[in-house]
Amino acid sequence: MEVNFVILGRLGNDIYRYIASVIVCILYNGNYLVNQFQSSNLSDEEFYNIFISKSHKNQKLSSVNMVGYYQHDGIYNHYKESIIDFIKNHPSHYVLTDGVTAGDLNTQQFFIIDILMTPPNFSKRFKYVLHLRLEDFVTHNLYIKKERIVDLLNRLDIDDDICIVCNKPKTEFEFSYINYIQDFLREKNINTIFESNDVLTDYYIMKEAEILICSKSTLSWCAAFFSDKIKTCYFPDYDVDQPDTMTCKSPIYNTILY
Repeated sequence: MEVNFVILGRLGNDIYRYIASVIVCILYNGNYLVNQFQSSNLSDEEFYNIFISKSHKNQKLSSVNMVGYYQHDGIYNHYKESIIDFIKNHPSHYVLTDGVTAGDLNTQQFFIIDILMTPPNFSKRFKYVLHLRLEDFVTHNLYIKKERIVDLLNRLDIDDDICIVCNKPKTEFEFSYINYIQDFLREKNINTIFESNDVLTDYYIMKEAEILICSKSTLSWCAAFFSDKIKTCYFPDYDVDQPDTMTCKSPIYNTILY
């Protein structure tokens, strides 16, 4: 059986689609392909129902296109060891994004082994990392309110520098949002380091933290999921449109919702 990864979204969404493809490959002895269209599409709901109903052994899937976002972290945590083993055994597997920014067609390629393994010489390591996701999340009102983040920071016993990872602000709203958080930390005498790099570098910064405060970003979820360093992950307790089928709140066992 052939399992075809369809290009849709940037790196975070790509990783979700890849690990969903991995599970299908494992259970159906599938062959992973990229952008080689097959006979039928596997929707989010169909993927979810197969595994929740425990009926995958009775399914007769033909070759499929992986077209959804597949935000089902309960399934991924259940298969986590198998997913990691699969990646290690297939170091040539890669994903393609649909752009550097959403839909700009500047396709990027990422090898999944590089998502799993942080380079040993990687030097941007911080105990506390806060990820901020603004940009189009502001436009679609998906961002976390700055007061909510400050409330969490105020409850934490931060005893070291904190790194804020965020794409470079461009709008007045983004500058004001980031300054509000930095002003609070300054008043608490907490030193702040701001990092805005290529997506893989920022991913590694999150992945190598001890304490990671996630945004609603799929990329920050993936960084926590594949990390062997994070001791506690804080994840926003956001409303889910389809609570029975689409969840993305618990990347690791020690996840605290805020």
